[in-house]
Amino acid sequence: MIGIEKKMMKEDLTELCVRIGDRHPGSNRNQRAVAYVAERLTLLGLAVSQPEFNCIDWEYGDIVLTAGGVPFQALVGPYSLPCDIQSNFETASSIQELRSKSFAGKVAVLYGDLCQEQLIAKNFVFYNPDHHKEIISLLEQNNPQAVVAITGKNPELAGAVYPFPLIEDGDFNIPVANLTIEEGEKLLLQQGKEIHLSIDSMRIPSTGCNVIAVKNGETNDRIVFCAHIDTKKGTPGAIDNGGGVVILLALAGLLQNYNGKYAIELLIINGEDYYAYPGGMHYLADNKDNFDQIVVAINADGVGVKGSKTTYCSFNASDTMDRVVKNVFKDSRKFIERDPWYQSDHMLFAMNHRPALALTTEDFHDTWSNVAHTAKDTIDLVDIDILADTALALRELIDEINRYL
Repeated sequence: MIGIEKKMMKEDLTELCVRIGDRHPGSNRNQRAVAYVAERLTLLGLAVSQPEFNCIDWEYGDIVLTAGGVPFQALVGPYSLPCDIQSNFETASSIQELRSKSFAGKVAVLYGDLCQEQLIAKNFVFYNPDHHKEIISLLEQNNPQAVVAITGKNPELAGAVYPFPLIEDGDFNIPVANLTIEEGEKLLLQQGKEIHLSIDSMRIPSTGCNVIAVKNGETNDRIVFCAHIDTKKGTPGAIDNGGGVVILLALAGLLQNYNGKYAIELLIINGEDYYAYPGGMHYLADNKDNFDQIVVAINADGVGVKGSKTTYCSFNASDTMDRVVKNVFKDSRKFIERDPWYQSDHMLFAMNHRPALALTTEDFHDTWSNVAHTAKDTIDLVDIDILADTALALRELIDEINRYL
């Protein structure tokens, strides 16, 4: 087996997360990252394609929010439409209040039960609770001039951002701003007074690409490895998920002498952190007739936090697959099994009834609560040795799957 090139792994991570940095879909930086990874995979001898999808880039400037002449610190909602509004505001803290109050011609200030967690984008098909859909529907029916949401932290859905964006949806056509709990409590004291909200924001039609690299096998059945290349706006995305992409690039280097039963597909998926999940939807449409050819899909997202083991969990695995996986990851100094988690690209496969394996960091809770989706997610947090050990384990996993399945 060709040895692991840690120096090249550090270079890849530096290119993606320092020289490029923020890789939100639709942006020039995202397109640069895709081109870089595609070139690296091509040079490593894999057959590379770049399926394209439509998306929107988003740029924003200043936000001004006052009520009763008192200024408040607010954040522009991701993908918000622009506005410049002076009107009264009406509040709601529950679905019942949304149903009963009139918001036409007013700003809707939401708090309490309505703002406990980020609302799933209205056209996201994989997971969308009924109460999320009802809140969005009621807002659209009431048609307020804008929405101001008073939110806290929601690491499971929104990472470490505070205040978290209640609505992050380029298909939602009402301007949105977000306030911390502290600022929101002061705003609620101004009820009955005029509110002024000005948002400088712009949606820009654009495109993005997945990168798919294939090493042929003896059959059309394939083992898929995936990692998302995109980030939220404003984060260099080293843990989430530059490290995952670097693992796949290192794995590609370990495949140069591969000659096995199964084809190997490296899927650099684009848009996992994007409201419409365009890369995943595009891949799903392209593969709707041949998902049964996928022997297993392995997703790396959040791997590599210094001082933390790599965790794994499986979905839809046979007893044989489960034994193979546990044998490969048996070194408890480096790897540990954890309960299933559902917030990444492995669910694209698991929900379509294919075996899937999800890799992340043992430090998952602290990382997503304090680092993910923020400017803190830098390469200083990443241990290249952990990424290298994970890539080597995945290469061993390929051989073991070929041997036993």
